[in-house]
Amino acid sequence: MEPKGLDMGDYQERYQVYDIEVAVEQVLTGVKAHFRVLRDDAVVVDWRLVHIDTLWSTEHAAAQAGFTAARETIDAGLAA
Repeated sequence: MEPKGLDMGDYQERYQVYDIEVAVEQVLTGVKAHFRVLRDDAVVVDWRLVHIDTLWSTEHAAAQAGFTAARETIDAGLAA
């Protein structure tokens, strides 16, 4: 997981032949994360919200949850 761009809360990671982007944002109830999957700059899976079960989740934990969900989606054959 490495920062992407200048905005805080944006991360990227390479997984297999895909690039995963995760965006984390602070909301009134805590944090939320979204992920998308790209291959050769083409969007394969567009932004999806990741459900975060823990209370008082940190930005790092939310980003990790986003990457985990993206990897699971890739491993499942990118099913919708």
